[in-house]
Amino acid sequence: MERVLITGARAPISYAVVQQQVALGRRVFLTDSTSKVSIKNSKFIEQFIVTTSPRFSTEEYIREINNTVRKYRIDVIIPLNEESFYLSLYKHRLLAPVWVEEITKMLSVHNKYNFTRLIDAMGFKVPDTAYVSNQAELTDFIAAFPGDDYIVKQPYGRFGQSVRRLTRMELENSNFIEFPFMIQTLIKGTEWCSYSVALGGRTLSTSLYLSNAHESYNCSTHFHSRKNDELKAIIESIIRQLNWSYQIAFDVIKCDTTGDYYFIECNPRATNGALFMEPAVWDLNVCEPKYEARQLIFVSFYNWLLRPKKHNFDKLKYGKDIFWHPSEKVIFFEQLISGAQWWLSAKQQKVTVNKITTYDIEWNEDIVNL
Repeated sequence: MERVLITGARAPISYAVVQQQVALGRRVFLTDSTSKVSIKNSKFIEQFIVTTSPRFSTEEYIREINNTVRKYRIDVIIPLNEESFYLSLYKHRLLAPVWVEEITKMLSVHNKYNFTRLIDAMGFKVPDTAYVSNQAELTDFIAAFPGDDYIVKQPYGRFGQSVRRLTRMELENSNFIEFPFMIQTLIKGTEWCSYSVALGGRTLSTSLYLSNAHESYNCSTHFHSRKNDELKAIIESIIRQLNWSYQIAFDVIKCDTTGDYYFIECNPRATNGALFMEPAVWDLNVCEPKYEARQLIFVSFYNWLLRPKKHNFDKLKYGKDIFWHPSEKVIFFEQLISGAQWWLSAKQQKVTVNKITTYDIEWNEDIVNL
């Protein structure tokens, strides 16, 4: 019986991926560098192992992963969060195959500015973009691409933490900005998220869903898998040109005016779209994703209390909770415990909950010694 080690178990999608692995008859082991993990006591896993931080103790982290591989005779490692970058960097030293691309390819798409340039060079649409270091460069960009509103962000960031929509007047006021930063023209339209599993440039499965990040403070909480053959074909073309293997996800906007798809950023790792994968994809088989709705009910309800809009409340009526399983109901409530622990940690550190949940696993580098 094949043994799988899943890293990044704090990710909400981990419960779905674990069940997908179990459906294939595999034995599943989990690791993370925190004990604040909702599914650590799930009956579907063999063992949960707490490791050191891959960001702050990388060498030790790799040793611990290898020790886990030896001890539990792991056959394959599947990462689900930003520890993917550290596992990619040291994959030549790991004692089991790991489902990540080579580090140079990972970094070529993880940096938002580099990704924009890469996709543009490949012939796909991106917003007009620049990385500006001073007021003169900013003034030149605004002159070249005049508009009323712009998007400002940092090349690295997650959950949209660094993304701001600023008016031209705000950009001309130094109180609103701090150089350097990435600036883009604003594309108004429908925001799509994708998640794909691929092998050697061949897409095995792609799930697509609409983003509701703006309704949920930059973090989507409700996911409804939908068909979009046009966008799916574009994504498969990009994956083919990248010759990508394993997991990759894109954020895309369909422009209201032109109907064109503009690529905004890429996550070369697992995202919420993994919720909709069929187990067969982990056997590297081509398969359609599931078409259903899933959600984080407690977080969605909290967001509704902060923004009590009818359409947000209506969403609570459909879509199974990510942590719900009829034979293991306790996990549904375990998310409250781990959520409260993350909230307390965020309060103690005086940062947002989103920021604290990735602090010890983030990758924010461009240059590595290979």
